[in-house]
Amino acid sequence: MAEYLETSYDKFVFRVKVGYFFSREDFWASVSGNIATVGISDFLQKSRGDVAFLETVEAGTMVKQGREVGKIETIKATFGILSPVTGKVVAVNPELESSAYLINEDPYGAGWIYKIETTDFENDKANLLQAEAYQGLMQEKIAEEMKKK
Repeated sequence: MAEYLETSYDKFVFRVKVGYFFSREDFWASVSGNIATVGISDFLQKSRGDVAFLETVEAGTMVKQGREVGKIETIKATFGILSPVTGKVVAVNPELESSAYLINEDPYGAGWIYKIETTDFENDKANLLQAEAYQGLMQEKIAEEMKKK
């Protein structure tokens, strides 16, 4: 099985990591036990531009699915980081403080933002998409963006 699903449009290739869960707002969660590693999708980082700065909540902060847990500033826009899961932030990626560009270079790996100890992942899952379903949603968003141009 492929590690990524890919959608090509124009000169861009958008990748979706298989095995991850995705929110409709383009954030992902990779869950191991009760720890979710969280970041932004390849589509979101490519469509919003190079990440210049990140504002995050501190470890120990309780977060709710769908609520804002920080901000990302890019060359094009500033937008909120929306948590795909509910729980307690147990780690913030220390590399991003000096190397925010990792989000653009490796959004599903070194560019992770948070590790969150989930408190109700079974319920959170109901609002998340598997890779295949997210890819379909992403393709719809790409088509919408192209209509605007």
